[in-house]
Amino acid sequence: MNQRENMLALLNGEEYQEVPVWFLGFDNEDLARKLNPNTDFPTNLSPNPEKTDYVWDRITDEERQRTLNYNQAFLKPAAIVGWGANMMFGHGGPGEFHFRLIDYQQDERTLICETGCKRLVRKNPHFYRDFDYSMKTINDVDLLELPDPKCLSRYKGIDEDVRYFKNQGYFTGANLNGFFSGPHYFCLDYEEFLLSIALDPINTKKLIDKVGDWNLCAAEQLLSKGIDCITLCDDLGSANNLLVNPRIYQDWIFPWHKKLCDLAHDFGAYVHLHSHGNLKKILPDILATGVDMLNPFAADESMDLVEYLENHPNSKTIPVGGLHKQMFEWDQAIQKEWLNSLFKKAKKAGRWIFGDSSGIPGTITNENYTFFIETVRKLCKD
Repeated sequence: MNQRENMLALLNGEEYQEVPVWFLGFDNEDLARKLNPNTDFPTNLSPNPEKTDYVWDRITDEERQRTLNYNQAFLKPAAIVGWGANMMFGHGGPGEFHFRLIDYQQDERTLICETGCKRLVRKNPHFYRDFDYSMKTINDVDLLELPDPKCLSRYKGIDEDVRYFKNQGYFTGANLNGFFSGPHYFCLDYEEFLLSIALDPINTKKLIDKVGDWNLCAAEQLLSKGIDCITLCDDLGSANNLLVNPRIYQDWIFPWHKKLCDLAHDFGAYVHLHSHGNLKKILPDILATGVDMLNPFAADESMDLVEYLENHPNSKTIPVGGLHKQMFEWDQAIQKEWLNSLFKKAKKAGRWIFGDSSGIPGTITNENYTFFIETVRKLCKD
């Protein structure tokens, strides 16, 4: 049973071979390469072009092989199509607003998004910052110009990549803008966006709907190319609570999540939603959208994976997670004991996918990374 067959069996309630592993990615592209020094990784790891703009076409044969190398080293069952789309969950590829380079220096580059905002990316140490949004306030919503989501050239070569990775035995996916997060990632400053929810709800909902319409059009284009899954990052909470009143989710975001899931299911495909935070107040609503996978289930964010499995034995939504955020700070003996306990309890409780909550951190050593990957590899097959 290959990775794709195993994923499909798990999602469809059939007998499957092993617990899949779907990590959110690495802190940055340099870390991914540093921790896997003997593996030839893709040159297009990051959704932020590193030296030259991406060509929006199928990825090259060499990049395809490097993508397989990456997935095999990182235990990843899903190949996410599009340049720069496979490393960071929910980011990169034609279903997310993308960036092109406008300035490059050795350890610093500046990019500009299709929506007009800019992004500064620095190395040593790594960090990035978005700035200079085209919308200064929510009142500018009618002036916001988005690219054409139906432009066929945007999706050129995606169907070829999908066929290739399916033939290689991988579950295939494509990233999509978040309906809640997309507006403040690409259109309006985060704090301004959150304030606008309370101060100008009419225009804020108009912005969400504008991005929502774009997302649904892009999703339909991607699904028509034969992908197995839409993946999207749509953070709705913090470690202790939601970022918005539950009513806002129910009235503004839920309809879009439901439309996306219905659309994907019409194509025989799936939806994998990422949202940080304690989602318990809206968890029944999220499940009611029909989402097929939800991450991250992390005890440090009040979302315990085993507890979910025990309390929702008939749910069709597969929880993804289980990894404690601080686990990489523990010594190897404690890590192994904790992982053994998690896998034993979760396997007994139901169907699940092992994953993390924040990506592999920049503080991890090569020795601890190798120990972690090999331990997880064994536990998944036991």
